[in-house]
Amino acid sequence: MPREPFLNPYTFVPAFPRDGLPDPLADAPPTGHDRLHPGRWTGTIKVKLTVRTPLLLLDTARASVAESGIEEHMTYPVLTRDGRPHLPATTVKGMLRSAYEAVTGSRFGVFAGHDEPVGWRRIADDARILNDDNGMHAVRITSVEEDADKVEIEFYEVARLPAYTVPPATYPSQEPPQHGDHVRARLYKPQMKNRQGKYFRGPWTVSEVAPFDAGPLRPAGPDERVVEGIACVTGRNAVGKTHERLFVSTKAPRRMTLTGECTRWRALMKSYLDQHEHEIPQRKDGKKPDEWRKETIGEIALSPHIHDKDRSRLEMGTLCWAKLEQGEVVGLYPVMIPRDVGGVPADMLPRSLRPAPSMGELSPADRVFGWVASDGAGNRPAAYRGQLRIKDVSCGPGAGVREFPGDGLPLSILGEPKPAQGRFYLSESQDEPDVPLRDRMQKKEIYNGEGHGLRGRKVYWHHRLVADEKAYWKLPKGPEDPTQRPVNGKGFREYRRPREARKSDDSNPVLSKDGQAFATTTDQRDNQNRSVQGWVERGTVFTLTVEVQNLDDIELGALLWLLDLPEHYFHRIGLGKPLGFGSVRLDLDPSGTSLHRSEVWQAYYRDLSGSLPAPNPEDWEGLRADFEELTRDIPQLHKAQKAFLEAAGGLDLPVRYPRTRPKTMAPGEATPPDPRGLSYEWFTQNEKMKRDEVIQGRSLPAPSEAGNDPLDTYHA
Repeated sequence: MPREPFLNPYTFVPAFPRDGLPDPLADAPPTGHDRLHPGRWTGTIKVKLTVRTPLLLLDTARASVAESGIEEHMTYPVLTRDGRPHLPATTVKGMLRSAYEAVTGSRFGVFAGHDEPVGWRRIADDARILNDDNGMHAVRITSVEEDADKVEIEFYEVARLPAYTVPPATYPSQEPPQHGDHVRARLYKPQMKNRQGKYFRGPWTVSEVAPFDAGPLRPAGPDERVVEGIACVTGRNAVGKTHERLFVSTKAPRRMTLTGECTRWRALMKSYLDQHEHEIPQRKDGKKPDEWRKETIGEIALSPHIHDKDRSRLEMGTLCWAKLEQGEVVGLYPVMIPRDVGGVPADMLPRSLRPAPSMGELSPADRVFGWVASDGAGNRPAAYRGQLRIKDVSCGPGAGVREFPGDGLPLSILGEPKPAQGRFYLSESQDEPDVPLRDRMQKKEIYNGEGHGLRGRKVYWHHRLVADEKAYWKLPKGPEDPTQRPVNGKGFREYRRPREARKSDDSNPVLSKDGQAFATTTDQRDNQNRSVQGWVERGTVFTLTVEVQNLDDIELGALLWLLDLPEHYFHRIGLGKPLGFGSVRLDLDPSGTSLHRSEVWQAYYRDLSGSLPAPNPEDWEGLRADFEELTRDIPQLHKAQKAFLEAAGGLDLPVRYPRTRPKTMAPGEATPPDPRGLSYEWFTQNEKMKRDEVIQGRSLPAPSEAGNDPLDTYHA
């Protein structure tokens, strides 16, 4: 099969440490609003905003439950005022601020909620018990000292306890062992066959089990063991799981005292809860957290430590797993293939990029757009209004709103931020945020390695390939799913959610007659996506005024640079940016722009009968040029601006979330959106290992490399 390259919907503008920047870009107190300061610029800038791809402006106050949806699926009308689309000034200001921060290398205006360790999922190979010094080992907590953050663990051997296979291991009463039961058991090593067809003896497995107080079992026969132990039952919480585990007691168990594991365990449990909070206390279609439905992610049971507070505590008697590396315990875990916690994002962001701690340390974006002290900072003053306002945003005559009948257009599922995908979010170092992690790096090195940094500010690609393809933004009439066939060779309608997949008797999807698309039935409207009753059409024009006060040459030059990007470059605004919505073109309107230095304004105010001189557009070009010249000699800012422009211009590649191609799909067309979702399958494939080496392990390429070495669609 040929390659199917694509762009991930988001990329990053690298955010370099701000140390050593020249004075105009360095931290400083703001000029204030009390007077017009010498040599600074004040006035208004008229801007035309043209919608290039449909714009989602949703009226959340008038949202309603879709009649055809389930689980309170919401549908949203377009936000309007007096019958015309309404673009809030705050939305425009937020768009400009994000861009201004990126191209001036400013501090992050907001960086809250990143003080917890990043959660990530370990790979299946970590569950192997390799030897005494490496791998996962069964342990029991024998004592806990919360104040000292110490726990003592006792090591056990482990045996498989058949539970979800035929026949299961049960008590003589036919009841299965419960978690924590003290039991006696008979063990044997079953004959198994490997992939090459050769037979071998498998791991110790329970063939008979009884409560401990029921008395001893008959003596062990040849190739058997009779043991005592504790049942560890975590439920049917993994696809293909057939066994629980028996922690087998030993005559002289090894013991260890660990420090710091109470704190780490709490962070790990929080990571689990954050990942699954939408499934607790009740899951999709009324399913209970511990209920298993079928062998599909999302339908398996949740592990007890996620929904049972008693099982989430680290206390005396807790059964868990210790991960050893070179004989040292690197962590305790509730299951064999667990989540883990790594570095804290806030620690990976250079101090010079963190939100300004005081009024005297404002970066250019803080001074121009405003600043609010971080929660709990206790600063006085605790906020600054900024030197810029957005006014008079209005929609002119033109295309207007396109409305969708009934419950509206069901949007694709918008992927949540996945900071746990370190290959996408982390860089080699804090000093080189433009350098992605090297491909095929092992996960433990990604999350537990030292010195990694954050990639920078997330931005969304302009969907250049389909932006001007009218057929792409029109939904054909008829019974065929509009998402399953490419549009004029430009890609699939990624913005619309595919219809529900036709049911299959096995794990393979039902395909169309030609085998090149998924067979689907009805629209999917549930709690994973939303519907819209309309969007602002391509070609719609808004006008707005940017009012500035007391900006110096570089501050104003950077703003003018953003308000008049080169041709075919676009800002992104509104909702649904990962799906291609909200590419807009900004153009400065000289006829409505009036910018003058403070000295001109002072002369004007002294003589009330006078008039302001005509604005000189050449001054504005000079300010833009001054900003470009200053930053051209600063490599980190030059790289940031280049990355910003690359995303704003887009590439001639499909832009979509990662996905895999089913093995049963016929060759020919590109892989259409999977109606079952399953985007996690690409990330699972990306982490596959062979002989302790990662096979793919692709990191998100930098914007400058995305066209030369894009991501690929994997084959399931």
